[in-house]
Amino acid sequence: MPVPDRAGIVAGTCAAYEAAPLKEFFSGALTRLGFSLSRCKVLLKPNLLSGRSPEKATNTHPGFVAALAEIFLEEGCTVFVGDSPGYESTEKALEKSSIMEVVRKLGLEVAPFRKRVAKGNAGISPYREFVFGEDPLDYDLVVNVPKLKTHVMMGLTAGVKNTFGFIPSLEKAQWHLRCGTDKQLFAALLADIHTVVNPGLTVLDGILAMDGDGPSHGRVRHLGFVAMSDNAFSLDAFLEKALSLPFPLPISALAREKGLLPEAAVTDLGAPEVGDFRMPATMEVDWNLPPLLRETARHLFTRKPKGDSRKCTACGACMKVCPAAALRVGEKGVSFDYGKCIRCYCCQEMCPAGAITV
Repeated sequence: MPVPDRAGIVAGTCAAYEAAPLKEFFSGALTRLGFSLSRCKVLLKPNLLSGRSPEKATNTHPGFVAALAEIFLEEGCTVFVGDSPGYESTEKALEKSSIMEVVRKLGLEVAPFRKRVAKGNAGISPYREFVFGEDPLDYDLVVNVPKLKTHVMMGLTAGVKNTFGFIPSLEKAQWHLRCGTDKQLFAALLADIHTVVNPGLTVLDGILAMDGDGPSHGRVRHLGFVAMSDNAFSLDAFLEKALSLPFPLPISALAREKGLLPEAAVTDLGAPEVGDFRMPATMEVDWNLPPLLRETARHLFTRKPKGDSRKCTACGACMKVCPAAALRVGEKGVSFDYGKCIRCYCCQEMCPAGAITV
């Protein structure tokens, strides 16, 4: 896919998930980006990591999805909503996240992400083919609707990483296994998938955000941050700088290296200044060493997942998502085989009880 010469970013603030100010921002941003909508088939792809309530800031907020859906419905579009959560069905996660209430209220369609669609790569990663749970080509417009959160492996999960949700449920863990602890390889995988999905818009929910050890058990932050862009690579790079993060993080570094970061025209409508955004503790472990020494150091010193038997409910979610089969759940909670553990932190990410820390 050819890289555009320029990208557009519109950033601003919304204090709460109220329909009127959100719709005003969305309408204005679409106009500034030159989007014209008319009776098209739209897929809204939120961050639907797991079925958790909106105040936990794990998923894209239902109020955000509702306001965005209304914009498209008013233009005569047919709107679908879906994602592939970590281990639940799409429908179950939609119910628990309260997004299903929006689906019913507005008469939206559910995209269950249970198809088996083979897709060739975009030539960024060494992997030749992906299997998607939904075909982006079935829609006139794919709207990527990420949540602003940190990520214990990649530093930040925003626009580009959100399209990893096109990989079906537990198969995400297998891609983690193939990439291991190589952040650069995983970044290439994510960039490849994103480029194949090729969303026309990325709309960021950063009103309630998450920092620290995200993407599911970090610190919930009220930032009031909203943004829209026609290029998620550019939006992610903009966020890293706006939040004073250690730019470039792995995805942005790769995008810059591969020429995927076009010049961005930023319209700042009063985006908030955030100076105390905490990065994950796991981001402290990159060394400027030769590859063999770096991997040895990572194995010895990279932070490890650890179970808390007091919180563990023995639900088994961690075992389902662990790509290396490096843990088991017993009477005393979770135990790890650190010789097998690849430090992908999927267990910490998906534990519904918050019983695994890093």
